[in-house]
This record gives sequence, C-alpha cells and structure tokens, in this order.
Amino acid sequence: MAPHPFQEMTVKGIFSQSLILYRRNFQKLVGIALPGAVIGSLIFQSIWVYRYAEIRGPQIVELTLQYIAIVASFSFIVTAAGVIAISEHLLGRSITVGRAYSRVLSSLFPLLGAFILFSITVSIGLTVFVLGVVAYAWFCLAAPVVMIEGEGGWGALKRSRVVMKGHFQKGFLVVVLPTIVQVLVAIFPLSLSHLTGNLPGLSSLFSLLSICLSLLIEPFKVASTTMLYYDLRVRKEGYDLQIMAEELASS
Repeated sequence: MAPHPFQEMTVKGIFSQSLILYRRNFQKLVGIALPGAVIGSLIFQSIWVYRYAEIRGPQIVELTLQYIAIVASFSFIVTAAGVIAISEHLLGRSITVGRAYSRVLSSLFPLLGAFILFSITVSIGLTVFVLGVVAYAWFCLAAPVVMIEGEGGWGALKRSRVVMKGHFQKGFLVVVLPTIVQVLVAIFPLSLSHLTGNLPGLSSLFSLLSICLSLLIEPFKVASTTMLYYDLRVRKEGYDLQIMAEELASS
C-alpha cells in the first residue's frame, strides 16, 4: 500500500478518512479496542448494578457522567495503541495488535503519568459538566503526543493543549461528541435490563450487547482522534510523512 499523503481536513474530511481507516483496519482496531471496551464496560456495569437499585432521572445523569469519565480514561490507552497501528498503516506498513501494545509498554511510564493526570482532570471536570467537556477537548490528543512525540505526564497534556489551541469546536465534534454518543448507545441496553426486571438471562444479554455496541464505536473514535492530531499538526507545523516516520522510529 502506498503511503497516505497528509493534508488539511475539515470535520467532514476527518470523519471520511476515519471511516476508510475503520473499514480497512476493522479487525485490527477492534482487537486493539477490545481490552478497554470490556474492562471499562464491566467496571461501569458494576457501579450500575451495585450502587443503584432503582434508576431515576438525576441518577441517569450522574451515571452518564461517570461512564463518560470511564470511557474517556480507557480510550486513552486504546488510542495510544491505535495511533501506532494507524500511523504504520498511513506509512504503508502493517503492525499486529500485539506489536502495537508492545510499543505502548515501551512508553509505559510517560503514558501512565499522562493517563493518570488526564483521568483525574476529566473526572473532576465532569462534576461540572462543561468543565469536563472543555478538559476532554483540550487534552484529547495527549495519547498521540506520548506515542508520537515522546512527551509524558503533564508535558503531554500541555502539548495537546497547544496543538488544540484555536480548534476547540473541532475537538468537540471529532472526539467529545462521539464519546457522548458511545456512552448513550452503551447505556441504552443496560436501561432495558431494568425495564425487564433484571432477569438473569436477559440481563447478561443486555450487558453483552452494551459491550458490543461500545466496541463498534471505539475504533472509529480512535481513528478520528488520530486523524485530528495529524490534521492539526499539518495546519500548524507543516507536518509530513517523513517527519512522522522519524518520530515513530525514535518513539
């Protein structure tokens, strides 16, 4: 496959390119997303089952915000592996799921520092919904920054903020909004389990459906986050394939 030429993209262009990447790398991206989708969904379902016996209006809002924080946090690690796989694809090369995650492990400490700060910042921000959305949009490129540029900890978040500066709306539409959609889609089957009286068989079926729906959306979101990162670097820094290849080699 020939390398992918970089160019500036609109939101529509980012989604279009992400859909192409999603189709061409579907199995690989689902494999990358699987651990985060399963673990995140199980953690949330534990909160859902054991904390809330009866779900009411205010509790649904609270649960949705909690799930957004969980999904955003686990998406951070998934995106770190996904950005490597997608970047190699854009260079006309192939990489396995295992190899992508081995690259994540090689950047474990800077990634872990950024992951912890990102999770805390978004989670605290979501206590006041608007602040959480702003924090998520500002720092949504921290995982690509760690994996491609080698920044870690707070430096990765600050670098994400620099790259995102002036493009908040684009970050919201490309990353934050799909996350909210993903959360609402995943919560819907769990809501059905309450309506059916939490019957054991149906409850397990709805839980599995929730994980599957989340798993279908996550790879697309990883692709769109990666393409947003490259779009903004092209716009601001004249980024090209040679620079990408050099950064991947040194990361």
